[in-house]
Amino acid sequence: MNIQAYIESGILEEYVLGTVSPQEKQEVECMSHIYPEIKEELLRTESALEEYALKHQTPPPASLKESLFAKMNFDSAQETEDTNIDETKAEANEPTPVISTIRPVAQDEPRVIDNVFNTAETREVTPFWAKLAIAASVLLAIFAGWSATQMSKLKQDNEEMASKVGTMEKEFGYAQSLASLYRNPEYKTVHLAGLEKSPQSSVSAFWHTATNQVLLDIQNLPKPPAGKQYQLWSIVDNKPVDMGTIDNEFSGRVLKMKNTKPGAVAFAITLEKEGGNPTPTMEEMYVMGKVV
Repeated sequence: MNIQAYIESGILEEYVLGTVSPQEKQEVECMSHIYPEIKEELLRTESALEEYALKHQTPPPASLKESLFAKMNFDSAQETEDTNIDETKAEANEPTPVISTIRPVAQDEPRVIDNVFNTAETREVTPFWAKLAIAASVLLAIFAGWSATQMSKLKQDNEEMASKVGTMEKEFGYAQSLASLYRNPEYKTVHLAGLEKSPQSSVSAFWHTATNQVLLDIQNLPKPPAGKQYQLWSIVDNKPVDMGTIDNEFSGRVLKMKNTKPGAVAFAITLEKEGGNPTPTMEEMYVMGKVV
């Protein structure tokens, strides 16, 4: 088993993040028991993620607690409530008498009655528990806003890490596909080297001689210009056989092409108009390789 390829696949990071399936989780735990290198990398990954989380955590402001309790003013509220209770008791036990004062007046002067009603002053008292509930609500709202900010940042960090893990998984799948093709004796590997048009180009063709299926791995080809597309050819009986155009997004992929005819002696790639040509443009040939 290729231990390094397994480590670089990204499955250890997914295991630490808890995004693997139960089967993959069992596989990672089993592999870490068998291979010390995998176990060591798993512990290193866990430590790195923990260090990342601790490094980027943001504690609530130190002044938050003092400012909230300063706004509550519990002592003043308690004193006010006690005073109001005493005043209410005094008014209930010793009512204020109602006094009517009548002034002697002349016979023709109307009599005026003063202070017929004594009106008691009333004040609305807010209970202490209500003030406490309001202060608690304010504290809860502030804490909820702070928590939401932290959760949003953590979610963004997790998404970035998941994206990196996804890229690693894609690269690992590509490497595994190539490794299986090189090891499979049913496929004949043909190396297409760069020609004068593009000496640095390099492509590998995998020909399944029993079914004539052909797969391509493009290690290096210039990006085709607008309106152009690469096309693969096989040479059978000294005649070019069209094997289809190549997807312009060919990097990091194993491409499935058309089947060739039996007896192919070589493969070549030319640059043609988009959609391909029935015959190859020889002066636009980029790579070619003979079947050994």
